[in-house]
Amino acid sequence: AGASPVATAPGSYGSDELRVAIERRELEAWYQPQVAVATGKVIGVETLVRWRHPQDGLVFPDQFIGVAENSGLVDALTHAVMGEAVAQARAWRDAGHELRVAVNLSMQTLNSLDFPDLVQRRVEAAGVHPRDIVLEVTESRLMMDPSAVLDVLTRLRMKRFRLSIDDFGTGHSSLAQLRDIPINELKVDRSFVHGAAANAKLGAIFSASQGLARQLGLDFVAEGVDDEADWRFLRAARCDYAQGYFIARPMPAADFPAWRRRRKQLCAE
Repeated sequence: AGASPVATAPGSYGSDELRVAIERRELEAWYQPQVAVATGKVIGVETLVRWRHPQDGLVFPDQFIGVAENSGLVDALTHAVMGEAVAQARAWRDAGHELRVAVNLSMQTLNSLDFPDLVQRRVEAAGVHPRDIVLEVTESRLMMDPSAVLDVLTRLRMKRFRLSIDDFGTGHSSLAQLRDIPINELKVDRSFVHGAAANAKLGAIFSASQGLARQLGLDFVAEGVDDEADWRFLRAARCDYAQGYFIARPMPAADFPAWRRRRKQLCAE
């Protein structure tokens, strides 16, 4: 996934420290590629946040996202990551790479009626088309109160942003809710992908989810493709898109060009 050094930080962090990190721009956007299963072509990336801590090295999101959500910093964090992702989307487009760039949203962000206009202004200022930005929300959190964010999601769709339900299969959404929420894609949770080739129950859940996506006219993305067996399973199932460690680990934007060149060579062989 690239040659950048990685250090895992063991500590726990407070809100004041995270606030300073956001102000000092210590948070970095990393990117995990997504590919078309039928062709192996790279079609997009998911944006993932890392904290380049001055003492502890690279800190992963499970060590600070909860702090952000509990201390009112999640909007600032989201906008920091969004800013990097949109700027990177423009840089890739200028380099001739047509990629969808996905960004994860929190429910707190989706409760803000100002968010659609803010994100629209950001992408317009960067010269990026909204259709190249995918906004992801996890199913489990969305299903806690889908009506509360339906207005914001509808406004985002009207502005031509793509919307995705992440971790699908974990939130117990009803068909009526899926009918009403204006999404473009379902991302099936990794727990129903990795190992599905050897587990009939996982395979059945995966197939049912994929069938639902097709009937609703949605793109279907499989997460957690961690080995060749997973990849062969998705090829046999004719899944639309996939991401996971078997394809690539998350990487800094600087590592992406070299990875993509290697990917093209592998697909050409």
